[in-house]
Amino acid sequence: MEAAKAASEKTFSPRSGPRRYKLYDRIKDHVSLRTIDIVIAVTAALIIVLLVYGIATGNPAP
Repeated sequence: MEAAKAASEKTFSPRSGPRRYKLYDRIKDHVSLRTIDIVIAVTAALIIVLLVYGIATGNPAP
């Protein structure tokens, strides 16, 4: 029974591989790796800038 189930899933599955990569595969089909790297770098830089701005302008509690 288990062997039949595994064979059926392998035959009729739209993509092979673990399911956790399904979102990455959809993004990968439409966006280049360089674009993903740029988005990650910009997001990280924005977080750092906002953190530094928050520390510089924050008021310490008395």
